[in-house]
Amino acid sequence: MLLRTEEIKRKIIHLSNSVIPLSYYFFVEDQMMMIWILLSITIFFVIVDYFRFRISWIQKWFRIFFSSMLRKHELEGKLTGATWAFIGATISVFLFEKDIAVLALLFMSVGDTVAALIGQQYGKIKIGKKTIEGFAGGLVSCLFISIFFPSVIWINRIAGSLIASLIELSPIPVDDNLMIPLISGGMMTLFRGVIL
Repeated sequence: MLLRTEEIKRKIIHLSNSVIPLSYYFFVEDQMMMIWILLSITIFFVIVDYFRFRISWIQKWFRIFFSSMLRKHELEGKLTGATWAFIGATISVFLFEKDIAVLALLFMSVGDTVAALIGQQYGKIKIGKKTIEGFAGGLVSCLFISIFFPSVIWINRIAGSLIASLIELSPIPVDDNLMIPLISGGMMTLFRGVIL
């Protein structure tokens, strides 16, 4: 099945969320500085989301540039995936050590994107609206990313990768841009003291 152009654009935008953890990892050393940056952007996105159905010019701007890429619930007035991504990033940077926060946010941006693309393109074995093939693709991509974070012990990386992929597969009604980094980051933090 060929992917629609709108879906490809959406996944490219989703993948671009990697800028958040990579900026934190390479350019912003101070945790509080990163929290303030993310909090400022998050507040902006929440305000835009709130007013896009209440102010005509914002609604028109959104319709022109983004309506073809938005999900049904986003078009009906719910927060967009981008807003949830910034909320998840802000909370993750606040709660977790730097390497874990960065890795959890990469699971959200890269792992979730790969899972969706593989699932939609090659998925045959369905679990609800998701596929086993998508789950496997997401898991492999998360495990691959985790190789570049040797500061996180292997059991943490495997646990975080697995839980991130399971969240993407599951029908949890909460946006996975929030759930993936928070739960996978929490899992890696939980196993932080385990030495194997």
